[in-house]
Amino acid sequence: MDNLFRSLDTDRANVVWKWKLLEELRQSGLRGDDPRVERAIGNALAEGRPFQPGQPEWLDPNQFTEVLREPVVRRALEGDLVVPPTEFQEFSRAVEKIYTDLLPDRSGEVAGYIPTLKKAPPNRFGIAVCTADGQMYQIGDANAGFSIQSTSKPVSYAMALEQLGAREVHTWVGQEQSGGAFNDPRLSLDAAGKPQNPMINAGAIATLALVESGVEVSERFARVEQTWGRMMGRPPGFDHRTFLAERDTGHGNRGLANLMAAQGMLKMDPTDRDAPQKAAEFYFAVCSMQVDAAGLAAAGATLANGGVAPYTGERVFSQETTGRVLSVMGHSGMYNDSGRFSDQVGLPAKSGVSGNVMMVVPEKRLAVVTFSPRLDEAGNSVRGVEVCRQLVERFGLHPYKSLGTDRGRDLGSAADASRRALGGMPTPTLSGKVADPARPQVPAGAVSHRETERKW
Repeated sequence: MDNLFRSLDTDRANVVWKWKLLEELRQSGLRGDDPRVERAIGNALAEGRPFQPGQPEWLDPNQFTEVLREPVVRRALEGDLVVPPTEFQEFSRAVEKIYTDLLPDRSGEVAGYIPTLKKAPPNRFGIAVCTADGQMYQIGDANAGFSIQSTSKPVSYAMALEQLGAREVHTWVGQEQSGGAFNDPRLSLDAAGKPQNPMINAGAIATLALVESGVEVSERFARVEQTWGRMMGRPPGFDHRTFLAERDTGHGNRGLANLMAAQGMLKMDPTDRDAPQKAAEFYFAVCSMQVDAAGLAAAGATLANGGVAPYTGERVFSQETTGRVLSVMGHSGMYNDSGRFSDQVGLPAKSGVSGNVMMVVPEKRLAVVTFSPRLDEAGNSVRGVEVCRQLVERFGLHPYKSLGTDRGRDLGSAADASRRALGGMPTPTLSGKVADPARPQVPAGAVSHRETERKW
């Protein structure tokens, strides 16, 4: 503690200025409004004398020791977070560069089949990154609210798995790609009437029918909200207008619910003739929860961390459940473009037609979320997909494209970038000499693109 205190007591006044501590934490990726940081500093300051309005706040040695009782603060100051501070800063700079480059992109169209989405500001663009330790970087419209839409599906699937187990869940919902659009009635169900997977609309309706079945719908919805709140560290909102619009226009989803019910593939009270409609409306309600990119990134970080929430350390889902969820996201999370996304990006992701994309990076225990309402033909955010593609390419995060890179390496290949990013053998420089990865060939104080890739 003494060494940490002295390193921050730059004025040698035997105090640590609050602003200085917050800046040090910010460099590590912890924001001043992080609930753990706010709680730790607030409790410590409350033990001292009150400050006059406008007077800079400071911590004496005892108060500083009290702040360090919050484990994440101590680990941040010791450089022991899941992503080291220098690497987090490099990753953040790369996200900022990609954001700036893509900001002028106006390609794609907003979703037109739900009235509230059709009226959404089309040029909004935000990116948020959250790690398993709650390190957060965000830029642009990362705090703009949006209805979560299909990005709710992985969590609904996880809740069903936690409550019933995989064997029971998969008697009602399959695990295969549908081969069609997320709402295509011809390809959503197999011959027995079972939905192909939990990431398409029919599968999500069937999955939610399993969650807290037999409980009043208001309580069921409350438990879904609570689960999202546990992941994000704060409760989601609710977009009432979107819910009403979906209920008024969701005839296709009600039709899917009726088809499943007709073949006995929708868990429901068989004496309730309105049960299929209620199942569809429960799905509409869950899709209408309101989040922002920062909150959704924290939820993604929960999945990246094996089911443990970043801001509370609470285990929300088991490791087994999380693995199953990420597997299905990997092959069916990006609508009917999932195969191409898997080829280009190779990481589990889920998109929603409000323009959000949540990409999980298990290797780095972090999640990247984008929000940009303009969609491509498959229903995925144009900018969101490109953010994912560029980050994976820049930092060599594709899990398969680094295989065999110790033989026949091509310096300019993406595979070589991936190998260097994951800390492989030294790479020859353009002159043919072997570069020492601990001594990047750049001017003092500069950070090279190659060094960024090597660290990641």
